[in-house]
Amino acid sequence: MKYTEIVSAEFIERPNRFIAYVELMGVRTKVHVKNTGRCRELLTDHARVYLEKSGNASRATAYDLVAVEKDGRLVNMDSNAPNKAAGEWLRAGGLYRDVSLVRPEKTFGSSRFDFYVESESGRKAYIEVKGVTLEREGVAAFPDAPSERAVKHVEELMEARRQGYEAYLLFVIQMKGVCYIEPNWGTQPAFGEALKRARKEGVRLLAYDCLVREGSMELDAPLPVYLDSLDRIARPLLAWYDAGRRILPWREEPTPYHVWLSEIMLQQTRVEAVKPYYDRFLQALPDIRSLAAVEEEKLLKLWEGLGYYNRARNLKKAAEILVSEHGGEMPDDYEKILSLPGIGSYTAGAVSSIAFGRAHPAVDGNVLRILSRLRADGRDILNAKVKKSVEDELLDVMPGDRPGDFNQALMELGATVCIPNGAPRCEECPWKELCLARSKGQAAAFPNKAKKKPRSVEEKTILVIQDAERVALRKRPEKGLLAGMYEFPSLEGHCEEAGVSAYLKEIGLSPIRIRKLPPAKHVFTHKEWHMTGYLIRVDELAGKGPGQDREGFVFVEPEQTRTDYPIPSAFAAYAEQVEMRRGVGKRLRFHDS
Repeated sequence: MKYTEIVSAEFIERPNRFIAYVELMGVRTKVHVKNTGRCRELLTDHARVYLEKSGNASRATAYDLVAVEKDGRLVNMDSNAPNKAAGEWLRAGGLYRDVSLVRPEKTFGSSRFDFYVESESGRKAYIEVKGVTLEREGVAAFPDAPSERAVKHVEELMEARRQGYEAYLLFVIQMKGVCYIEPNWGTQPAFGEALKRARKEGVRLLAYDCLVREGSMELDAPLPVYLDSLDRIARPLLAWYDAGRRILPWREEPTPYHVWLSEIMLQQTRVEAVKPYYDRFLQALPDIRSLAAVEEEKLLKLWEGLGYYNRARNLKKAAEILVSEHGGEMPDDYEKILSLPGIGSYTAGAVSSIAFGRAHPAVDGNVLRILSRLRADGRDILNAKVKKSVEDELLDVMPGDRPGDFNQALMELGATVCIPNGAPRCEECPWKELCLARSKGQAAAFPNKAKKKPRSVEEKTILVIQDAERVALRKRPEKGLLAGMYEFPSLEGHCEEAGVSAYLKEIGLSPIRIRKLPPAKHVFTHKEWHMTGYLIRVDELAGKGPGQDREGFVFVEPEQTRTDYPIPSAFAAYAEQVEMRRGVGKRLRFHDS
C-alpha cells in the first residue's frame, strides 16, 4: 500500500492516544496519530517521524503520523496499513495462488472478520489481521496492551474452523529486522493461551514482516510464530543434526521394516551394541515374510545377547499379522502400526515419521529427559499422562516437511549430548541458549522421576556341568521370564559345595572335581539375580539317568550354541567358563536381558 504525500518531522510529545506534537519545518505542529496503541517504545524524544498530509481540509490536524525511525529502520505505525497491505497480498495470490475472491469485512455469525477468501479450487477461508509494532531485541510481540477483542477474534476463528472453513490469524509486523513473533505473555497471557487452543483446532498462525518505506508498506518475508519454547527447537535442532548426524545402517536405508526392526532392537540397548546384531538379523531374515516364517528357536538365537526376548517374539507375531492382513508390508497408517504386537506410541511414531514421512512424535525416555531440561519441567516423566501431554505438544511443532529427521534429531541429542548419566554436554547443545535448566545451573536436577518400587532379589546357584566335549543345558518354561530360552542348571539360594554334590548324586552324576566360581549379578526390570556358581567336571555326559530326564537336561557341544541353543546374557559370566564361541565375533558381548 502507498501513501500520497509524505513529509518528515521530529517528534516532541504525545499528550493522548490520538494526538502528538512534532516539529515540522521549524514549527510546533499538532498531528493525528493513526495508532491507538501505546507506541511508547517508538515515539521517543526527537525521533524522526513521517507524516501523511490529510485530504480532509476541515480536520483540526492537517497530517497523520504514519511511521517512525527506530534503530536505523522504519516502523510503520498506521493502524489501517496492515489490512491494506494484507488485502494486496491476498489479491496477489499470497495465500491462494488461484485466488478467485477477496472480500474485506465479512460477517461471520455475530461478528466480523477482516477478510473472506475463496480459491478456484474450492478452498474457503476466514482471515483476521493483527498489525504488530511492538518489538524488543528482534522479537515482535502482540498485543501491546490488554485486548479482550483480540481473544474474542481467536475464539471466533476456532468456530469458523469447526464449521469447516480454513481459518487464519495473520500477524503483519510493520517493520523489518524481526526474528519471530510471540504472544505478549506479560501483558495478556489469555491471548497466548487462546492461540495455543486455536492451533490445536487447526487455526493457522501466519506472520510476515514488511518492507517499510517513507511512502509505502508491503508484506515481505514469512516469520515463525512461537507460542512456547518448543516452537523454537526445530530450526537449531535440525541444523545441528544435518551438520553431524551419525551414519547408521537403518538411517541409510529407512524402509519400514528396517526402521521397525532397529527401533525394537534399540530399546534398552546401545546403538553400537545393536549394529552387528542388526546386520546379522537382516542377513538371515531380510524381509517381513521371512520373519513371519522363521522358527522361534532360530529367531531367539539371532536375538541372543540383545535381551528382553519378548521383543523378538512380538516381532514375529506382528510379522505374521502383516503377512496375513497386509500382504507382507507395513501399512502407511499410524493407528494400524500402533495396533501391532510389541509396538507402542514411540515405535509407531518412529516408523510412521521416518519410513513414511508422517508427522507423528516418537517420545521415549530420551526425549522426555531433554525436554524436561529444556523447560525445567518438574513433572514426573514416568507418568503416562505427562508422556501423552509431551506427544501432543510436539505434534504442534513438528516440521511437516521433515518429521522423521526431527524425531531422529531428538533421539540423537538425547544419546550424544543431553545424556542420562553424567553431566550433559551443554556447550555442544543446539538449545544451549534456550534451555532453562542450563540457565539456572540445574541441568542435573532434571528429569524428575517418581521412585520405582525396589526390585526383588533372587539368589541362585548356577551349575556349569561339562565333560571333555559337552555341557549340560536345560530349557526354561515357555511362559514367564526368559521364556523358552536355554540355561545352565541351577538351584535356588546360595548353596555350599556339599549341597551341590548331593544334588548331583540325586540326578545320577558323579563329579570328578568341583570348583567354585566368582559371584555374578544380573539386573532385570523388576528383579535381580544374585548368583554364585560352580564349574563341575564329570567323566562323561553320554547317558541321561531318570533324574536328568526329570530336570530336562540336554547335552550339547559348545559350537551348537551358535545356531541351536539361545542362552540369555544373564548367564554370561558362567558361559565364559566353557569358552562358548557364540554370537557375533569370537565371543559374544553380553547385554541386559
